[in-house]
Amino acid sequence: MLGVVIRAGLAEISCLVSVPHAADHCSMSAPSTFRAGDSAGWTIDLPEYPAADGWVLTYRLLWPTGTAIDLPATAAGTAYTVALASADTTAWPAGAATLVHWVEKGAERVTLGAQSVSIAPDLTTAATHDGRSLNRRALDDARAALAAHMASGRAHVESYTIAGRSMKFRSVQELRDLIAYYEGEVAKESAARAAYAGVAGGRIFTRM
Repeated sequence: MLGVVIRAGLAEISCLVSVPHAADHCSMSAPSTFRAGDSAGWTIDLPEYPAADGWVLTYRLLWPTGTAIDLPATAAGTAYTVALASADTTAWPAGAATLVHWVEKGAERVTLGAQSVSIAPDLTTAATHDGRSLNRRALDDARAALAAHMASGRAHVESYTIAGRSMKFRSVQELRDLIAYYEGEVAKESAARAAYAGVAGGRIFTRM
């Protein structure tokens, strides 16, 4: 089995290829990110598996839990096209998923590859949305917890909720260490976005 990693923007697509000549198919134009409720489409060329010889290509989208969805492809010569309307994606749960594709002909089946994809929520129907990353939310929560503790005047640090998790701190320094950690993680995210946008990156400094 061949492992191929392709970087697309800030997303890293990991393709697991089960047949050697399918390695080229990891550069297929299947998106690494979908948005629920949006239309999407892509075309992949498979000269080794033409529809004229009886091959049928299918994509399947799988989430960690719930029901998988098959995405049929329409063939034209050696090319296969997947076309998704808004109604096809509107009920897709937001989060991480896996997109796998394979070809079949009678009793034969060849799995061509799989890639990690991200499903973004449909913001056109949302009443609220928090677009911060998990690291940014944790940093904001930790800073708020420190501010609340300092304002309380209490000697002992209590339990605070950080990024949805209840955490207990034995000292103010532990809370400050956590802030420093997430400042570093957020700085890395900012540097990655800047690099993707073509902005020259410099050193990353964090407060200790």
